[in-house]
Amino acid sequence: MEEKSTLGNFIKRKRKESNMSQKEMADKLYVTESAVSKWERGISYPDITLVAGICEALGISEHELITASEDYKQAELEKQAKGFRNIFRAYSWVFYIIYGIALVTCFIVSLAVEHRLSWFFIVLASELVAFSLTNLPLLVKKHKGLVTLGAFFVSLNLLLMVCAIYTGGNWFGITFLSILFGMCVVFLPLVLKSFKLPEPAAGHKALLCFVVDTVILFALVAVGCSFAGYAGSVVTVAFPITAVSLVLPWIYLLIIRYLPANGFYKTAICLFATGVYSFCINSFINAQIYGGSAKLPLCNLADWSETYIDGNVKLVVLFALTLTAFLFASAGIVHSLRGHGEGKH
Repeated sequence: MEEKSTLGNFIKRKRKESNMSQKEMADKLYVTESAVSKWERGISYPDITLVAGICEALGISEHELITASEDYKQAELEKQAKGFRNIFRAYSWVFYIIYGIALVTCFIVSLAVEHRLSWFFIVLASELVAFSLTNLPLLVKKHKGLVTLGAFFVSLNLLLMVCAIYTGGNWFGITFLSILFGMCVVFLPLVLKSFKLPEPAAGHKALLCFVVDTVILFALVAVGCSFAGYAGSVVTVAFPITAVSLVLPWIYLLIIRYLPANGFYKTAICLFATGVYSFCINSFINAQIYGGSAKLPLCNLADWSETYIDGNVKLVVLFALTLTAFLFASAGIVHSLRGHGEGKH
């Protein structure tokens, strides 16, 4: 009885705070005025199907109705959320006003000074870049990160294209590929992670990222060489150097992602491959640039003169990485033996 009385008093108080009579509340809930009176006098409980309607009529939450008390914590959270929404709304309008004033001013000045819209389009494109980072995230409801990233990429390249046209430069191609390569290296794994790819591609997202990055890098090298006036050396020099430079990252990917071995073995192979690669890479690159055959660096640990110091340092690095790889391989053997032993038991 006490619980009914507590609930009844709560409903009565909230009804009066909402400036409703018992009849008005009854009409909203499609019940009789007598039913509302019985609730408030603690004679009966409202039917469970009326809970949502009572909460809506009284402007309270279901938790408040069930506990017959104000949920001050929830009310505070709602108040803070409303405050944040107001701040974001004001924030957006401040930027809208700033963008509008800047555009109108530059539009008028450009026409007044040059009698045409020239650098005005640079300002317009710049504001699109700023808008994609400041206001767009507040407007997007779904896939906010992807939409913001895509808008920033498009607007940034639009700005660079406008600058290239305004200055008469031919550098937009290499700039576009440079930005595309950087964005793919950093963000493509995150983009692919947010999409459900069809099989079997779903299980090879890392490989897909490496393939895309490799293709874009080769395109960037080709355009860069052409821009610098070395178009004739793209296939004979630039591409081989680019390919050999990518060998170690691809080795890491294939070993870490696809080698069926424990982490100790994978680490050992990666360390040894790093040592061999660092010992040989410069010889191959020099052969591609200056011609001739690739020769291993000169080594003589008894002589650290200028002739041998480079080769000696690389040899020491190779020894150190090989020794470390041996230690990891030994740990891998121990780990495997323990695994077999535990499996037998």
